[in-house]
Amino acid sequence: MQPTEQPPFIAYLHGFRGIAILAIMGAHAWSTFGHLSGVQDSNPQYIWLYAATESLFHGTTLFFALISGVLVTRVLRGTPWKKFFRNKFANVILPYMVVSTLFTALAWPEILAYIKAHGLHYSFSIVLLWNIVSGQAAVHLWYIPVLAVLYLLTPFLTLLLKPGRGIVLLALAAAPLVVSRTVSPDFLSFKTIVYFLGAYAFGMYLGQRLEAMLVFCKAWRFELLVLFVLSLAVNFLLFRWEYVPGGFVSLQQTVVYLNKLSAALLLLQLLHNNEQRLPTLLQTLGTYAFSLYFLHFTIFGQLATVFCKLDPQPSIAAVAAGGLAIYLLGICVALLLSMGVHRLLGRYSRMVIGA
Repeated sequence: MQPTEQPPFIAYLHGFRGIAILAIMGAHAWSTFGHLSGVQDSNPQYIWLYAATESLFHGTTLFFALISGVLVTRVLRGTPWKKFFRNKFANVILPYMVVSTLFTALAWPEILAYIKAHGLHYSFSIVLLWNIVSGQAAVHLWYIPVLAVLYLLTPFLTLLLKPGRGIVLLALAAAPLVVSRTVSPDFLSFKTIVYFLGAYAFGMYLGQRLEAMLVFCKAWRFELLVLFVLSLAVNFLLFRWEYVPGGFVSLQQTVVYLNKLSAALLLLQLLHNNEQRLPTLLQTLGTYAFSLYFLHFTIFGQLATVFCKLDPQPSIAAVAAGGLAIYLLGICVALLLSMGVHRLLGRYSRMVIGA
């Protein structure tokens, strides 16, 4: 990397990280309650709530990939590769390994029962290693192995930052339009890596010319807003119709990609315009974004289990309200827990929970 003088902290980008984690958590609050309560299978009307929440929140992990790409060219450019990889290991991969170990240990009695019932012979260490490599210690952790691959590709991608090569980055950014990510139960795949590489590459391209891109977003704000609204509407209809993709390209994931990138550009321009007035809470969420990502799904699951016991057969309205309660309570619990661990461990907390 060639060193350039860049600001070490960009407040509006940090605020966008806070919005990103709120959106990612939104993708899991209502779906967790709908799944555990059984409503998604027993009540056909649940599809309306599912379509609404999924069209809004599905795919917002793209925000994280975009932010990571911006940081590479806007903040981290000039960092020696040895330091780059050491920091990524200490601040992202290591806490991921710690959290994966914890989740695997908590689930071990159930895993062990399955192993014995099927006559298999796997030790805890083998299961843990597989969970770390595949991101299967918890359903939402698949993104970290994808991110690890993006980090490994970063030295090669930075070669495309030289004059005249930006078009290649844009080509990579456009690849998700024709190469769709895979979803449950096979989140981690080559196609998923290509899909998120697109957002990462676009982030790198964006970070190299951030001011110009913000001017572009302001000039084309109406067109971006139209693209966002139209793609959101199409997305809702596809989820409502329970569209099942076939072949290499998923129309749904193509629309999701357009929707989330247009949303990202609109949000970045809005946050930049209000950089001096960003809420403190938004900045705090940005600071603890990775720890919230690691912890929130388990917390949502526990809260949803309690809600299911309180109302074993909830109506759609109850699931909508309960999902909102799980979302808000889960944010509070995850944030307080993250802040508590940070206070207890100090600077070492980043190696444990990522913040």
